[in-house]
Amino acid sequence: MNTYIQQLLELIEEAENKAVKNGKEHELEIEPHFAEEFLQGKPEMISSVVGIDKFNFPAPDKLSETQLSTLLQAIEKLLLAYNWEFMFPENVTDTVKYEFIIDHWSSEHVYCQQGIVQIETCKFDENKCPFPGHCNVCQSFKDDSDCNHHLSKGLIDFNNLIPNYSEEEEASMREDIERVKSIMKEPRADHFITGIHNYCDGRCKNCSFTDRCSSYSLNTEIDNLHQNDKAESEKQLKVIFKATTEILEEELSRQGITIDDALSEMDDENIVTKPKHALEKQAESYAEKVKRWLESNQMELESRIITHSDSSIEKDTETVTWFQLFIPAKVNRAINGLANENDLEHYDAKGSAKIALIAIDECICAWENIMGYIPNKEDSVLNLLRHLSKLRNELEELIPDARAFVRPGFDE
Repeated sequence: MNTYIQQLLELIEEAENKAVKNGKEHELEIEPHFAEEFLQGKPEMISSVVGIDKFNFPAPDKLSETQLSTLLQAIEKLLLAYNWEFMFPENVTDTVKYEFIIDHWSSEHVYCQQGIVQIETCKFDENKCPFPGHCNVCQSFKDDSDCNHHLSKGLIDFNNLIPNYSEEEEASMREDIERVKSIMKEPRADHFITGIHNYCDGRCKNCSFTDRCSSYSLNTEIDNLHQNDKAESEKQLKVIFKATTEILEEELSRQGITIDDALSEMDDENIVTKPKHALEKQAESYAEKVKRWLESNQMELESRIITHSDSSIEKDTETVTWFQLFIPAKVNRAINGLANENDLEHYDAKGSAKIALIAIDECICAWENIMGYIPNKEDSVLNLLRHLSKLRNELEELIPDARAFVRPGFDE
């Protein structure tokens, strides 16, 4: 077998060299010429393009772990030479990758001379998972009792959240820290709408209420501290973090509580962590699916954005990207607010749920448009739409008054 593996590796290297001799190079930027090539190209079988038939590859159970890993590395390198890349979830083993690639060695894909053509490996259908036991993005939100997987809450080391600066670094930032603290403590103008920023979609450039939003005003003032010096951006974040921490410490001190006492209480080992609500896990699972889908279809999207005469597909892509993490954040806030027993938290829960539902509505519309632009991705997009629709329906059932919530400014 070792002799055969060596011969196969030589065959793979020979096929790879042919691709290199033909001038195939990988480019991060997709030019209009190659975008047209990708969109108008005719799909070809991998085996035909590289010149190696599927029967040449031994079954996984006939290979040792070292042989399989060596072959897989050579195969993935060969595919990249022809600008193809299978997009696998993070935790998939070499054995599963090898078996999947060989099983799809006769599949057809557009062959381009520039830009990586990502080969989608998952349709996000939890009932037909190609990697059972290796990827739990689709399945994890289903089991409410499981608090061990990556979408469940764990203990947080709050001590790591405290800024830790040297005396010299803090001294150099002191003037800016005090300025930011002053801005934060300044009374907000009477014309500001109280709480408007809590229930908006965060897209300030499209908002007609920025002149009445205290959060926008505060952020603008802070940004202006170093608006002409991009090299200071990292320092600015440290300044904001330090200023915020000191304001919290001052408020705790007025209440007779030290920051160490507060952190000790939050870090109490006796506190029982509460598993995440099913809707929180659904929302976070959706965010991970979007990340995978965008990674697997980057060239498809960029090519269509470049070649489309209007910006519709770009706007729809921006919509799903913008709300990818926004939806889980607002669902989380709604769920946590609902769990508390005071009217203010329940009020906030309804508002958070409403803006989450608005974001879901926009994403559903955007995905439907994307499916129209890219009909060959219908299966995976439909599964994303089903996921969003389920999340929307269950959120509306959990907080039935959410849609009727009157958002300050926007709904008045």
